[in-house]
Amino acid sequence: MIFFVDSGVLWRLLDPEHPEREACLNLMSKCFKHKPEFVAGVNTVVIVETMICLVKRSKIDSGEAANILWNGFLKSEKRVVIFPTYRSTLKEALILQSERRDVEFPDCVIAATMKENAVSNIYTTNPKHFSSFSFVDRAIDPRFMA
Repeated sequence: MIFFVDSGVLWRLLDPEHPEREACLNLMSKCFKHKPEFVAGVNTVVIVETMICLVKRSKIDSGEAANILWNGFLKSEKRVVIFPTYRSTLKEALILQSERRDVEFPDCVIAATMKENAVSNIYTTNPKHFSSFSFVDRAIDPRFMA
């Protein structure tokens, strides 16, 4: 089963000093064990936002952040699916944005990617942004998982 993973989760996972890292590390260990419980799905928006957070918020050198993002997550082709963003994705994101003005546009692009690829579950630190979309079954914040 594929779960989309939002940048808030990835940032916390990949920043070794982040105070909320443990919950995200526990979650993602389920993706990277011998028999994974889920496969992580991302798109370009998630990767861009994660890189920005690592460099700007965590103050990690951009070269080191790139290495952490690649080696700590992206290079695992069997555990991470990178969904493309098409013209149709952006059109759908614009429609979603017009319907849900309280949801930021990058999250609308993520939601549109999920919709196009029939991914109905997401791990995110902003579950209310995604739970408002009818095609999202579960929006789970790993910081509050039992």
